[in-house]
Amino acid sequence: MPSITTIPELDNSPSFIMGLAYKQFRTLASQALLNEFDISLEMLGAMRTLLHLGEVPQQTLAEALRRERSVTKRLVDNCIKRGLLEAKKGDNNKKARYLVITDKGREVKAEADARLQLIIADFFAPLTPEELRVLHSLCTKLIQKDMLLGGD
Repeated sequence: MPSITTIPELDNSPSFIMGLAYKQFRTLASQALLNEFDISLEMLGAMRTLLHLGEVPQQTLAEALRRERSVTKRLVDNCIKRGLLEAKKGDNNKKARYLVITDKGREVKAEADARLQLIIADFFAPLTPEELRVLHSLCTKLIQKDMLLGGD
C-alpha cells in the first residue's frame, strides 16, 4: 500500500485512513453545497428526512438524523432562516415544534442532490462497484445504532 502520511502508525490505522477519506469528501461536498446553495450537508440531510417523513416533530428529525437535540435545533434554525423549512406548533401539544419542508426547500434539495451525486461519483470513481458495495457494508457494520452525534 502506498504511504499517505509517511508515518507508518497513521498509514496503518484504519480509523485514521477512514477519517481522512471522510474529511476529504466532506470538504469537497461542503464547499460545493455552501458556495452553490448556501447549505451544509446536514441541512441537505434534514431536507431529505422531512421530504421522506413529511411533517414531524423536531425530536423525530433529531432521532432520524441521530443528532443531539441542541445540534438539531441549531440546524433547524439555520434552515428556517434560509426559508428551507417551516416550524409549526402542534395542535395537541403546543410545546412540540413540527417541521415541514418548504417549496424552496424542495427546489434547493433537488438541485443540491444532483450536484452532490456528481461529487459522489467523482470521489468514489477509484473504486469498483463491488468495492463500493463492500465499503458501504463494512461502514454500516461499524455504526452503533444508539449513539447520537454532536456538532462536527
